Amino acid sequence: MIPKDTVDAILQATVIEEVVGDFVQLRKSGTSMRGMSPFTNEKTPSFYVVPGKGIFKDFSSGKGGSAVTFLMEHEKLSYPEALRWLARKYGIEIEERQLTPEELEEQTERESLSNLSSWAQKWFSEQLRETGEGKSVGIGYFRSRGFSDAIMEDFALGYCPERPWSEEGALAEAAKKAGYKEKWLLASGLCKQREDGSLYDFYRGRVIFPIRDVTGRFIGFGGRTLKTDKKIPKYVNSPESPLYDKSRALYGIHLARNAIVREDRAILVEGYTDVMAMRQSGVEHVVASSGTALTVEQVRLLRRFSKRMTMLFDGDPAGLRAAIRGVDIVLGEGLDVKVAVLPEGEDPDTFAKRLGREALMEWLAENSRDFIRFKIDLLAEEAENDPIKRTELVRSVVQSIAHVPDELKRTVYLQESAGRLGMPSEDLMAELSRQARHLLEKEAKAPLPSLQREDAAPIGKPRLLGRVGRMGREADLLRLLLQYGRQKLTIELPEDPDGSGPTEGAPTEEEQVSSIEVTLAEFLLHELDTIGLAIRHPVVDQVIQTFRESMLEGHIPGPETWSQAGPEIAAMTADVLVSEFALSDNWLNRHGIAAETEDKMLMQALQGALYRLMLDEARSEGARIVGRLEEMAKDPESSEDPASEEVNLLKRKMAVSKRVGLLAGHFGSTILHVLKEEDQTVQSS
Repeated sequence: MIPKDTVDAILQATVIEEVVGDFVQLRKSGTSMRGMSPFTNEKTPSFYVVPGKGIFKDFSSGKGGSAVTFLMEHEKLSYPEALRWLARKYGIEIEERQLTPEELEEQTERESLSNLSSWAQKWFSEQLRETGEGKSVGIGYFRSRGFSDAIMEDFALGYCPERPWSEEGALAEAAKKAGYKEKWLLASGLCKQREDGSLYDFYRGRVIFPIRDVTGRFIGFGGRTLKTDKKIPKYVNSPESPLYDKSRALYGIHLARNAIVREDRAILVEGYTDVMAMRQSGVEHVVASSGTALTVEQVRLLRRFSKRMTMLFDGDPAGLRAAIRGVDIVLGEGLDVKVAVLPEGEDPDTFAKRLGREALMEWLAENSRDFIRFKIDLLAEEAENDPIKRTELVRSVVQSIAHVPDELKRTVYLQESAGRLGMPSEDLMAELSRQARHLLEKEAKAPLPSLQREDAAPIGKPRLLGRVGRMGREADLLRLLLQYGRQKLTIELPEDPDGSGPTEGAPTEEEQVSSIEVTLAEFLLHELDTIGLAIRHPVVDQVIQTFRESMLEGHIPGPETWSQAGPEIAAMTADVLVSEFALSDNWLNRHGIAAETEDKMLMQALQGALYRLMLDEARSEGARIVGRLEEMAKDPESSEDPASEEVNLLKRKMAVSKRVGLLAGHFGSTILHVLKEEDQTVQSS
């Protein structure tokens, strides 16, 4: 368990834009920072980070909260795991107390696998650099490939010793001595089990390429054999686990992400050593798909840092076919993609080492082709004068264009394709319509005619602005308290109410005070106490109680306080404080109109929020009274004195109706509000 003072130190050291920036490319937007949502596949950025308040808000998914909340949502970490992640990032040592056996058992599988992967990487590196076998075999291999010690260090390379088959694996033995259980060694794929139950090392006799996530955390391993036996797989990789999802992993992304932002382009290659060789040559914005076909999740990860990509392949037919399949995925995610094919006999590894950065970048600029030209040129060689193959070529090109989400881009691509194929653009447009229809049917999992046309569909419910329902009203009240709690309000005092004049010792007429200044927090809490209004939302109530305790000590919490609170409070704080919309400066600068903003009308806003809550409370009471009257009508025996109780209920109902009318009159119109279940779940007064 992490001690409270350590938790406080971690939260105080955390800078939310730095944490989120490890996963999302953020750009300045007023006092906030803005980027593409890492939780949804959006095309227009609606993800905000507010550094001054230590919170984020994602309007496309509805998620929001603190840096801890972000890690819990994005990385699927528990609260303690998120704190440990932050501690590692900011170099804070955690001295945890000894866990009980029960607590140890409760540690999540993901956390256990993460700890084991981190330990295994260190062990592999030690074997490479500190053992005779590692130096002669492992380092010898990497140096024969031309890799420097600095590159080996950057990529945390390692080696797994070979042991006789009859003996337990070296890693298995060391891991057990370090306290790691067999079930985690098997779940991680680091070890396999023989028929007799003993363990052997999965990567024995192989050089190790650790695989890391975007933040640099070790999540898996790739191993290359140095044997020439063709029956042995050249590369093996970690199996899928809660920690390692190969469809979401990109080799080298933790080193490349800043360079991708800087260059505004990602270069995608095929293998581990391709990434290493290009980085050693000075080309840093390069990643590999970790030995798998390119996936949608990998493309979306890259799209956080740039919307432009160059796919670099060697000239073998298998690689080129992979390029064609990958292009459609990249296009479907809205990226601008180019393809470069290396000269025959070259691969990115040897090519990068031979050319160096300057010559390689020049070659890429000259030889990177738009995907349309690449695909047409590639397939045209196979089609030649064969009508059937030519038909397949046209269909394949149009199929790629159909994946492009931008309508204008589709039109431009279509026109260019028509020119290069020597066909009327109308024919390609007809095929595009068929392809688009097919994609829609595939996405909807239904034939297109079964889908309602937009103009024939029933009118949907209007989107409501603001928050509705009792919980929504309380959230609005919380927003005012968090955002303006320290702001001063001027309260007008009532004039001499009984006309009796000043009493002895009271101020004279000249000295009498007609108004006082109080903070919004003081006024709001006073009003809640005076009205006797109960707060039902547990998070809102918890925050208000914290305000009360802090104000007794002479301190009013500001919005930045809540980013260090628990996940629920941080999430709600983000939800109520961050707005997707802002008033344009053009109203004043261009049109000379000074708009009335909430901060200039705080008293009206606060009174409005309180009146709405009082109205909800009154209407809830009215609903309860009506419910009781209906219950008595159905079952008179439910009351000990039906006649007396009915009279009292009717009196209360009249009083409540009058109160509702007065409160509704404050808003200048009749308020119609259908009670939700949440509005009626209140204790009877």
